[in-house]
Amino acid sequence: MTDSTNTQGSVAYDASDAVVLAGKAQRMLTSAQSFVIDSPTMYELAAADLQKVKGLSKDVEEKRTAITGPLNQAVKAVNDLFRAPKEYLASAETALKGAMLTYDREQQRKAEEARREAERVAREERQRIEAEARETARRAQEEADRIAKEAADAAAAGDAAKAAELQQQASDTAAAGAAQAETIAMEAEMVTAAPMPVATAAPKVAGLSTRQNWKARLTDKMALIAFIAQHPEHQHLLDVNQSALNQLAKAQKDAMRLPGVEAYPDAVMSARAA
Repeated sequence: MTDSTNTQGSVAYDASDAVVLAGKAQRMLTSAQSFVIDSPTMYELAAADLQKVKGLSKDVEEKRTAITGPLNQAVKAVNDLFRAPKEYLASAETALKGAMLTYDREQQRKAEEARREAERVAREERQRIEAEARETARRAQEEADRIAKEAADAAAAGDAAKAAELQQQASDTAAAGAAQAETIAMEAEMVTAAPMPVATAAPKVAGLSTRQNWKARLTDKMALIAFIAQHPEHQHLLDVNQSALNQLAKAQKDAMRLPGVEAYPDAVMSARAA
């Protein structure tokens, strides 16, 4: 059987080199800060000191990596040892959260579907009642018109009393029909969508919470650019691709012509260790 137990250890190092190097580096810094180049000779002396600085920097890095190398290797070994279980657990967490969120979204979809169905039923019921109210008013008006015609015929025949009676009856019929239609219409206004319960609500679990995390995705880059051109206060929404601009400037140099962009040379000095 393979023994997977690792014993604890320690890394020993000599700190005296760091103290000596720090003293040398500090003296070089003091000298560099006081350097005034006012002649070709001083320029050459500065270049010579620069090479010494680079050389000492190389020594410092070698001493540092001599200590950190074993430490970094140990850290890498530990990370490699625990990488697999961490990845397994991260994948398990993603899978479980995904399944639970899918369930939540399905319940929300069902609830929204039930809400829309309830609103549809209520809307159709309101429309039915409103149609009934209009039909009631129409029939009442037709009856009132019929009675009014009889009243007109009676008046034409010289029966004023009957004409007056029929005219009053026609007026009462129209008023009663209008009142009945209004009552029915008021019933339509009271019809609302009945609350629909969710098919299966997600159970409450201690330590588990779900929140809405709103995000945005770009669907039309040119439309966004056009909007920002009209509303420059939102220009922070566009990131400049500095790396691409630098590559273009490197390729075209002075010939680069891009509105709002300037190509310029940036001198970089390199030095080797003495």
